[in-house]
Amino acid sequence: MLPEDKMPEAEVTLRLAISLIESDHVVGDIQAAIDGAQVKTGSTIHFPIVEFLNAHGWESTEQREQWQAKYSNKKYSASIIIHSSSGEGDLVADLKSGQRLRVESKKGPLKRSKSSQEYPLIREAIGQLITVEHAEESDVLAVAVPKSEKFDALAEQWRIRPLMKSTGLHIITVGRDNSISGLSDVGI
Repeated sequence: MLPEDKMPEAEVTLRLAISLIESDHVVGDIQAAIDGAQVKTGSTIHFPIVEFLNAHGWESTEQREQWQAKYSNKKYSASIIIHSSSGEGDLVADLKSGQRLRVESKKGPLKRSKSSQEYPLIREAIGQLITVEHAEESDVLAVAVPKSEKFDALAEQWRIRPLMKSTGLHIITVGRDNSISGLSDVGI
């Protein structure tokens, strides 16, 4: 069961991956780096990753009991490969445009809160993105956050800021319906 008031980071990453595959924007498999602590710590499950993917038609092609695996859906040729290696981004996908999309995802609230968690979450993701260990000059670099009233407003404001525009960084908002916005200038 997913929390109604917030979207976990793993969910943001996987919904973005599913959306890119369903809308036929990728060539080959999508790599999704998901830290084990996002899924489970001790006996506490933070995000039921296998159940989430299975509910959306994605099943592991491997016979082991780990959530880190390759997930396929009979409707699509591309798969989602989940691993926990850091340093490359939370999501890496080769786009049909010939570019590589490299994304840092962040969890966040789906409803407005008084604490404005959205500001530091986006800023932290931008910091992580510009310090990834592996990136090419031709990569499309992006931050992905949950789609909410506050995240949408911030993304809209920050996308047009001079330094954001000059760096080419994108801010993607990802909805619970797998809708995405923020990549229209790269044909998505």
